[in-house]
Amino acid sequence: MSSFAKFKISYCRLTINPHDTASMLGYEKNLPDDVLAIVEEVIDETSGCFDICGGYQIFDNVSFVSDNLQISVAGVDFFPQKTVYNQLKHSQRIAVFVCTAGDAVSQWAKKMMAANEPLKGYIADVLGSIVAETAVEEMQDRIIKEMATEGLKTTNRYSPGYCGWNTQEQHKLFSLLPDGNCGINLTENALMQPIKSVSGFIGIGKNVRFNKYTCQLCDKADCVYMKLKC
Repeated sequence: MSSFAKFKISYCRLTINPHDTASMLGYEKNLPDDVLAIVEEVIDETSGCFDICGGYQIFDNVSFVSDNLQISVAGVDFFPQKTVYNQLKHSQRIAVFVCTAGDAVSQWAKKMMAANEPLKGYIADVLGSIVAETAVEEMQDRIIKEMATEGLKTTNRYSPGYCGWNTQEQHKLFSLLPDGNCGINLTENALMQPIKSVSGFIGIGKNVRFNKYTCQLCDKADCVYMKLKC
């Protein structure tokens, strides 16, 4: 088991494409010019609102039970359902990660709502989700490169809430990490605070594969993962 690797990410290092907000704003691909102008304005005005922090810990004490789709990490049992289990079942190690964009962008969004600027508030909320996911992608790249030096491959990343994985298992996930990691806390209902935060597993091993998200196999119509990742 490795120690918890914590790092900060500068917002200016992230490449945020305004059109990445399109699907969550109700557009198929690119934004119309009038909406694009507002999104670019919000990106500019919120540039100082992000305090991005991430971290991960790699566990080699992992096991799998196919009968009940159970994954055990350092003695903690998870039941992520069939899709996630099948993506991780060949892992020799699992990286448990967390990442947050911070709370300021959510507060900025609330101020816009209160100031009768609901569109700017909603765009800021969407942008916070995209920044958190983009930061996780950078963290994931670090893990991929680190494992490659040992001749190991990685899976895609999977979070509680994806394809039926019960979000209450966030409590188990957080029990594996140091208290107060990156300032992210859980409510009783397993909601992360700051809300623009991401957590999950990445499988590591010689026989794992990095597969794209299988949103077409999921029947959850309101899934945020489909909007953000697929």
